Amino acid sequence: MKTIKTFLLAGMTAILLTTPTSCTDYQDEIDALDVRVTYLESLVDIVNSDLASLKTIADALKNADYITNITQNAAGDWVINFYKHGPIVIHNGKDATMPNIAVEQDPTDGNYYWKLNGDWLTGPDGQRVKANGKDGKDGANGENGKDGKDGISPQVRIVDGQWEVSTDGGATWIKTGTLVQGKDGENGKNANTIVDVRTYWTEDGGYVEFITDSGSFRVPLQS
Repeated sequence: MKTIKTFLLAGMTAILLTTPTSCTDYQDEIDALDVRVTYLESLVDIVNSDLASLKTIADALKNADYITNITQNAAGDWVINFYKHGPIVIHNGKDATMPNIAVEQDPTDGNYYWKLNGDWLTGPDGQRVKANGKDGKDGANGENGKDGKDGISPQVRIVDGQWEVSTDGGATWIKTGTLVQGKDGENGKNANTIVDVRTYWTEDGGYVEFITDSGSFRVPLQS
């Protein structure tokens, strides 16, 4: 019996030596996790907002809209006003890694389509996902035809530390292979799809150049 008591006492001593003397350490870890989760939720909201703004830009390019004014707010985000489509906000980068989602024009039909990491983004039907709305065709006797179906804005989310993208309103999700980093991670870069916005004036008028990780595109600026 004495041997058993000695063994139990030794075991309890080991537990006491390896167990925190208070909940402070656990609370610090919980607080750090809460901060991390809040940051990731905010990051997803920002990226989805920028994707919606990118769709507005694609619509503006397709429908001959132009920018009337561009400013930066106190947070350094770009506030861009369009003549027809109203204002949008492009966030001025966050320290995180995300997949490269951009729009690119197909010269064969003049429409803008979404690209993911340099490849055309396709929906569940295997077709490329259009970013801009489709123009309606003119009807008989010069009357305007019905407006075509609008393009869509992809949605993103983070699952198990990896970015996923949906092209059907969240019904299905595609893993992008891009891990989330930044905010206490390494190799962070701008999280937004547009990394810079520049204004230029020429003899023919002005334009705003939107620069992405994979290239750039221009939108006319009101004289």
